[in-house]
Amino acid sequence: MRTFAIASYSLYFLAGLVITTIGSVMPQLLAHYEQSYTVGGQMVFVSAVGFIAGVPISAWLMKGLKKEKYVLALSAVIIAIAQFSIWSLPPFGWVVALNFMNSVGAAAIECVVATLMMEVFVGRRAVVMSYLEVSFGIGALCMPVIASVLIANQVWQYSFFVTACLGLIMAMAWCFISFVKERVEAAETLDARIAPPPIFKTKRMKRYILFAFVFLIFMYSGIEGSLNHFMSSIFLTHLEVTPYYASLSIGLFWMAMVIGRAATGWIIRKVNYAQYLRWNMFGTLVMIVLFALWREAVVGFMVVIMMGLTMSGVYSITMVYANHTFPGMARLVTSLVTAFAGFGAAVFPALIGYAMDHSGTVSALWYIAGFAVIYLMVLLLGIGRFYRNQASAVLNS
Repeated sequence: MRTFAIASYSLYFLAGLVITTIGSVMPQLLAHYEQSYTVGGQMVFVSAVGFIAGVPISAWLMKGLKKEKYVLALSAVIIAIAQFSIWSLPPFGWVVALNFMNSVGAAAIECVVATLMMEVFVGRRAVVMSYLEVSFGIGALCMPVIASVLIANQVWQYSFFVTACLGLIMAMAWCFISFVKERVEAAETLDARIAPPPIFKTKRMKRYILFAFVFLIFMYSGIEGSLNHFMSSIFLTHLEVTPYYASLSIGLFWMAMVIGRAATGWIIRKVNYAQYLRWNMFGTLVMIVLFALWREAVVGFMVVIMMGLTMSGVYSITMVYANHTFPGMARLVTSLVTAFAGFGAAVFPALIGYAMDHSGTVSALWYIAGFAVIYLMVLLLGIGRFYRNQASAVLNS
């Protein structure tokens, strides 16, 4: 099982590289093809549509290929082909199409690996998912650093070459991976004790709460996706730093993400899921507001680091919280979470790109702050109220 876990973490590392490649070189890519930020937002939208499409495609492939490891190997090959092709700087229309294909592969990896982790490590989902997210974060951290060095040497397109090579390596490795499902090793650290899964009195209420969780992921992914793709552009236009330091802002953001995710495995054994999400998203909101109000580069970098810490475990804990609420539905819940994560990452960056072109960077940041407010409202007034009603019913019975 250790080999399976390491291979899974490696795939999430690859996904982290892939998700930040375009964003790390977005200004250079758009300048090379003489395109606007609005077009950049549209390209991100098409990419996210590919991510959404990758979820049902991965489910279909699992039925056809029978073994999940072959689906993962094929997904890594798809990423490698797409990245090698973008590296050659084909016509812009091909870049958009190839990035769509790239996102299909990334979605399949995230959906299949997360589902397997939910099924294999039943008693410690939050801890294991935090390790997966650390791996993802390290990949997302490494790419902007790699890109900044390549940008400084005027060979930014080689960022795609790096991910292509790793994709080929992972494709070959996963052909030889084996694992056993539904295995719980008691010696490993378990999640903290929390309230048992709720009992739904009606199917309507069950659908309502499931939709609420899916909506949370939709909103959060919109925030993270917007920052991933436009962080360097925001630093260029809002704080007027050089392209080199603008690219490093994404690196600092993901460095903080990695540190926060490493701590999530320990924190989540001390607090429940709702408390963790409530305080971290409130902290994120405060940081975004400060980012919009201050125009000094040093403050901007500090705020980005704090934002990375507060956002670090929100995606994984929201997913685990949803799976805890709906036991025995790991495949459906994880697929919906992954699909709507892609949907959020499609819609919101397109809106943010348009806002940056037509109403300025500050307006775009206020939009992102609004997304965080909506997340908190659904968490507190929807899911939170439902769990409080459940607790009251248990006490009164």
